[in-house]
Amino acid sequence: STDTEEDDADEDCGDDVSVTKRKKGYLKSKVKTQGKCKGFWRAEKRFRFWIRHTVKTQWFYWFVIVLVFFNTVCVAVEHYGQPSWLTQFLYYAEYVFLGLFMMEMWIKMYALGPRIYFESSFNRFDCVVISGSIFEVVWSEVKGGSFGLSVLRALRLLRIFKVTKYWSSLRNLVISLLNSMRSIISLLFLLFLFILIFALLGMQLFGGQFNLPDGTPPTNFNTFPIALLTVFQILTGEDWNEVMYQGIESQGGHKKGMIYSLYFIILVLFGNYTLLNVFLAIAVDNLANAQELTAAEEEQLEENKEKQQMELDKEMEALHLQTDGSPPRVEVESPSPTRGNGSKAKKKPGDKEDDEDDIPDGPKPMLPYSSMFVLSPTNPIRCGAHWVVNLRYFDFFIM
Repeated sequence: STDTEEDDADEDCGDDVSVTKRKKGYLKSKVKTQGKCKGFWRAEKRFRFWIRHTVKTQWFYWFVIVLVFFNTVCVAVEHYGQPSWLTQFLYYAEYVFLGLFMMEMWIKMYALGPRIYFESSFNRFDCVVISGSIFEVVWSEVKGGSFGLSVLRALRLLRIFKVTKYWSSLRNLVISLLNSMRSIISLLFLLFLFILIFALLGMQLFGGQFNLPDGTPPTNFNTFPIALLTVFQILTGEDWNEVMYQGIESQGGHKKGMIYSLYFIILVLFGNYTLLNVFLAIAVDNLANAQELTAAEEEQLEENKEKQQMELDKEMEALHLQTDGSPPRVEVESPSPTRGNGSKAKKKPGDKEDDEDDIPDGPKPMLPYSSMFVLSPTNPIRCGAHWVVNLRYFDFFIM
């Protein structure tokens, strides 16, 4: 019995040894695979870093610009009656450029990551244009025809505005133009209202009256859309006197219709010579602002250079004094009470301005006089009308 027990113990020990050997082998293989994975990810990280550095270089940027330029040229040379070899060349060039742009998008997305890639507005625009081009190519292969979306690739040449980062005068001009967009949009809205009012007035004066012996001219006031185009043509100064003479003839000729010439004269004076010239004034103002920004930047650069030179001179003097054996002098300025008071005194007018800005714009008070010598300030009808007029959306409702 003792022999059998010893044999069983030996068998159990052998099983334990085999299990431990298997575990050791599994752990070794796992460590090896983990080491290989770490090496792979380390190499992939270095490769991605190298691609990211390549994507941000200047030569890659200009290479893409040249590709966009050649793609625009290929789209522009297409014409009616072109030879068959040109059609074949443009057909394959479309696929080549689309493949290159897709490769550029994928490389950038891999190097920068999707989140950083889509933070740029140019990258989002590229993605939309490339997706539209892919859809257009697939559609033309399935059903034929084209949507013309490939022409939008020419807009990618807007990337060249990034050169303004290195060209200060052009950058300041672009910044000034962008800052003036608010005033330009307001002026465009005012011009649209002006055209709308005069188009409606022209329809009231000349609607259905442009029935001349030669027929109805294309510039008339019979319908609202044509009246808008007619007023816009008069504002541009294109044959506005011809339209005026036609309006005079439609109202009875020179004897009866001369008074109607005032409509066209007022339209030209206030529209062409006033409103349209405001655009030129805004452009001149922007040029002046751009020149001021450029001059201010140049002055700032000169001041920075002077400060750096003064600091360098002070350091050289300090080193020279230390070599002579005399310790450098340190000037300590005592705090003056006038500085703190001055800062406080400067804040007082600003605080008043802030207090004035914080005053809310409430409803206008009712004047303490009778309205039309009938309604007193306490009259309920007048109080109700005053409350309605001062509502927030009353003006928008009237518009």
